[in-house]
Amino acid sequence: MSALNLTALAASLETYARDNQEHIFTRALIPGLEGVEGSPIVPIAEYMTMMQATDEVVLTNLEVGDVLQPGGKDTFNPTANAVNFKPRIGKVRQAKVDLQFLHTKIVALYKSYMGQVRAKRIDPEQIPFEEYITARLLARVQENIRVKTLYNGVYNAAGSSPLDVNDGLKTQLLAAIAGGDVPAGNIIDTAVLSATNAVGELEKIIAGIPDAEFYAGDLICVCSRTVKDFYEKDYRTRYGSLPYNQSQLKPNIVGTDIPFVVEPGLSGFNRPIFTVRGNLVYLYDDLSGADTLAVDYNKRNRDIAWMMDCQVGAGIAVAEQIWTNDNA
Repeated sequence: MSALNLTALAASLETYARDNQEHIFTRALIPGLEGVEGSPIVPIAEYMTMMQATDEVVLTNLEVGDVLQPGGKDTFNPTANAVNFKPRIGKVRQAKVDLQFLHTKIVALYKSYMGQVRAKRIDPEQIPFEEYITARLLARVQENIRVKTLYNGVYNAAGSSPLDVNDGLKTQLLAAIAGGDVPAGNIIDTAVLSATNAVGELEKIIAGIPDAEFYAGDLICVCSRTVKDFYEKDYRTRYGSLPYNQSQLKPNIVGTDIPFVVEPGLSGFNRPIFTVRGNLVYLYDDLSGADTLAVDYNKRNRDIAWMMDCQVGAGIAVAEQIWTNDNA
């Protein structure tokens, strides 16, 4: 494409979107798929449950208490309240991307693209202009979902930002704590975390985790970068070194098998979330037909519209398997 023809570009964008729709939705709906290599920001599939859902899904519905009792009674004595149904519902919400490419913006973007082609930084056979545009859009969709919607969202159907799409995991966690779904015994009394006390305060939370969960080897600590930095600075001050060497890219909390999982969406939230791997759930819908992708060109206004509809959500499967502190 040596000269920019908006009619042709709109047609090729629409053809590209149609021919690659399944691949585009896979890229868009798996936020931060690769994580950040060599860092504690890992792919969410590494510690979350990825679940396809068309509307609502029961994340957990059975809680089993103590069931064993003495036998030899020649009678049937069902244990009272041993089996309880405690459904937690995850729900996908409709989301959309409505973009308008004005003529001047498209021309500027095309010039930038052609400059990189001439500099041989882009192979137009491998990355045509349609893919160049689409890739940049999808990268922002992924970032919006992971950093804003997935953790910080507060559902507001009348809103217009990524934070309005659904109730994020931080929002649900705080509601579960306030509503008693997270047991009071799982909320450990600590001081506000800092670079001078984080080692001891995190150890207090860990001490409150039952032995069966602690030794299962499947716990993680999901936190902000600040919490991890506090722990490392405090550890270095106390012991004169960091708690890991350069070959350990995802260091554990010393004395445990619990790794730090840093989530950009938790920036400013300094309550570490200790939970079982897979207990946090990311929901998306790519099967119901609710996902659509369309492109059109308005000749009179000389602009191109790019429209995408999808459904995403989040959930906590077992609130009783969350441990945190009482100070942010």
